[in-house]
This record gives sequence, C-alpha cells and structure tokens, in this order.
Amino acid sequence: MRQVVSTARRPALVVVVAAVSLAGCFTSTADYRKKAERFIVENPGVAEGLGVALVSATCVEPTNQDVGTTFACTATDENGDTWGFEVEIGESNRIDVSVSDRP
Repeated sequence: MRQVVSTARRPALVVVVAAVSLAGCFTSTADYRKKAERFIVENPGVAEGLGVALVSATCVEPTNQDVGTTFACTATDENGDTWGFEVEIGESNRIDVSVSDRP
C-alpha cells in the first residue's frame, strides 16, 4: 500500500492529498463509496495532515467505476466542523482523496 499525504497552502484552502491502493474486489460503485468513507475517517495520515480527527464521513456514490471518475464526500471533525473532500478513482483499486472545502 502506498500512501502520500501532503499539505500545501493555497488562498483560504489547505489541501491534503492521500492516495491508497485498496485491497479487495470492487464489484459496485457502492464499494468505492464505502471504502472512501472508511478511509477518510480511519486513515491516520488524513487526521495528521488536517491536524484534527474526523469522526464521520459520508460520500455520494460515484456514477461508475471508471478510472478518473470523481465523487464528493463530507466529513465531520471532532469539533463538529464539516470538511469537503473530492475522491478520484485510480487504477488498481486506488483512490486519491483531496480536501475540497474546509471549515
């Protein structure tokens, strides 16, 4: 599993990028949605990059399983603040997660 977490400052936006190859067989778009929700909350690299723990995440189901497909997620941190994420499906069951909106 390869993970990349980086933080870059942009005007009013902190971008965290995490990439991970997910184990298992993805038989539906719901599998990607569920794995992304779990990854955002449970991966310690995401919390470290943001500087706050995320306690819940909800993603919309991607329209398909094609490489390059993106879908949105929101997460709530331990302070009750809401974060937005964009997830992109990559090759070999990989997802790339980036912050699209922060509190």
